[in-house]
Amino acid sequence: MKRIFFFATPADIVPVLNRFEANAPLKFVEMGNLTTPNRAIYLEASEIPNPGISTHETGSMSQGYMVSHRDTKNHMHAFVGRKGEKRWSLDNSDNEETVLLSMAGLWKTGTLLPGNMATLHEKPVAQQLMKWFLSALKQEGFTKVREWRLGPEAMEMLRAGKRLTTTAEQSPPEYDLKMPEKQAN
Repeated sequence: MKRIFFFATPADIVPVLNRFEANAPLKFVEMGNLTTPNRAIYLEASEIPNPGISTHETGSMSQGYMVSHRDTKNHMHAFVGRKGEKRWSLDNSDNEETVLLSMAGLWKTGTLLPGNMATLHEKPVAQQLMKWFLSALKQEGFTKVREWRLGPEAMEMLRAGKRLTTTAEQSPPEYDLKMPEKQAN
């Protein structure tokens, strides 16, 4: 399992995170290329600011988190940025026992942007984290629509004709997730 795609409002994702982290002590570390090696580390999902609220109009650009067991050491690499400044990057390629979580969620306009959990690795630890997350989605009533898992509120939004865009706010509506004919009822 390499990637799980989902749509979730804040009310949808919070119970999933609680169920997910009930499996083992986890940590959620802010991702990104920064001018400091210091990162926000959340030892409880409840500490994550505004889960289910997108931080960017493009779902994949929203704040992401590297998720691992608390005792897993995260490896960063330093590099020189375009302007000659030293930067530090934390990514999945250097961390084999981790997964990446981008929740995205509601954007300012009311559009629901996609989230995903992914890993580059087949390591048992990373695969177990993926399985726990998928199990939490299912146990919290997420419905599969095409390749996407939708939380209960996200499903209501889809049925009501609201925008669930598969990429970004600025994407043309023809790329939005639509209810398949056989699931429309």
